[in-house]
Amino acid sequence: MSAFTVIRDVTRTLDVLLTNEVGVAVDSDRSPAEIAVVAPLISLFLYRIERNPSFANLGWQPGGTAAQLVAPPFGLNLHYLICAYGPTQVEIHATLGEVMRVLHDHAVIRADDPVLDPNLAAMTEELKIVPHNLSLPDTMELWKSFERVPFRLSLAYEVSVVVIDSAVTRTVRRVQERRVEVEQLR
Repeated sequence: MSAFTVIRDVTRTLDVLLTNEVGVAVDSDRSPAEIAVVAPLISLFLYRIERNPSFANLGWQPGGTAAQLVAPPFGLNLHYLICAYGPTQVEIHATLGEVMRVLHDHAVIRADDPVLDPNLAAMTEELKIVPHNLSLPDTMELWKSFERVPFRLSLAYEVSVVVIDSAVTRTVRRVQERRVEVEQLR
C-alpha cells in the first residue's frame, strides 16, 4: 500500500542515501536558485513528475471484503536535478562523481533497504534510479526557468516506479449461481 505521501518519502530516501554515502549535507527543500553557499552541499531538486504508462491499463482489484473492489493504483516517475556546491570547481566535480557512483551502486532500492523511508516499507514496487540524459538545449531550458541564476553543472536522475494507491472503492455483487446450457448442434 502506498499513500499520497510517497513523493515526499522517495525524496527523503534519496536525501538519506546521499547524506550517508557521500558524507555531504543534502538540501532537498530549496531549488538550486535559492541556494548560494560555498560550503560543500548537494542540492536534490524534484523538477518534474510524470505518469508511468505501465500502470495505465490496470483493472479494478479485490478490496477488503469479497463484495468490494478498489480502483487501480497509478504509477509515477520522479525527475530530480542534482547540483553540487563547494569552495572550488575541483571539489564540485569530485562531489558529482561521488553522487554518480552512489546512485549507480544503489540503482535499485528494495523494501528491506535501510535507507528506505519507513513510510515506504510496504511498497509493492522497487525504486529504480537511472540517469536521465537531458540534451544540452533541454538542460539550458531547465536552467533558464531559474530566474537570474547562472548555469551550474548538474545531473538529472529518474526514479520509477512510485505507486500511489487509489482511495476509490465500489461494491459489487458476486456471482451466486453459474448456469451453463448445452445444446446439440444439427
